[in-house]
Amino acid sequence: MEFPIKIKVYFIENIETGRIKVGFTSSSVNARMAQLQTGCDSKLRIIGVITSDKKRGTTEKQLHLLLSEWHYRGEWFTKDALPQIVRLIRLFKNNAK
Repeated sequence: MEFPIKIKVYFIENIETGRIKVGFTSSSVNARMAQLQTGCDSKLRIIGVITSDKKRGTTEKQLHLLLSEWHYRGEWFTKDALPQIVRLIRLFKNNAK
């Protein structure tokens, strides 16, 4: 029996700049954040995590498109995206059932 790999989309904030990384991982989000923290001289924090699901519009790519107005560089978004990101996290966590 095969079990599908759960892909998680994470939202990690750079505390100093307020910029937010929207990325994905199939492993531990905490481990991914530790990897990112190693290369970053500012403290990072996890804002939230949701399950990636193409039908619900929650793949990393779909979320990047939703947040394109606040795109900074690569997978990073400006701090002005925070209210929208918090709304998305709440929406998709509440509708995860």
